[in-house]
Amino acid sequence: MKTIIAYFRDNARLIAMFILVSGSAVLLNLLLLYIMVQHLGMNTTLGENIANILSMEISIIYNFFLSRAITWRDRQKEHGRQLFVQILKFHAAIGITTLMRVGLFAFLQWLGVSYLINAAIGIIIAAFFNFLAYNKVVFQKRN
Repeated sequence: MKTIIAYFRDNARLIAMFILVSGSAVLLNLLLLYIMVQHLGMNTTLGENIANILSMEISIIYNFFLSRAITWRDRQKEHGRQLFVQILKFHAAIGITTLMRVGLFAFLQWLGVSYLINAAIGIIIAAFFNFLAYNKVVFQKRN
């Protein structure tokens, strides 16, 4: 079994690209959340939660296509029905962290944490699981 250090060393380029691509998705997520809450009038408790879910889904779709094109560009590109299946796998792989983020968002909101800091905390926690899921399940290497 590989050590954690060896795993990170062997996957340094992939991890760096994941951080860049996912970082841009995080920025999109937070920007959309901010715009929806501050400029589209979604500044109630319910509105903030709806804005959080919408901004997450838009950034997930963005992240899928950028991850496919940049981070895992060396993996086989699916088309047609297989692309749809891959998108479903991507959503399933992060479904658990998305549900966790929604629950965590509501809990931290109840504690009085600012909605942007709140969303960022959930994003950081989810990123660890997401990298492994994308690499092993969604964009898996073909033999």
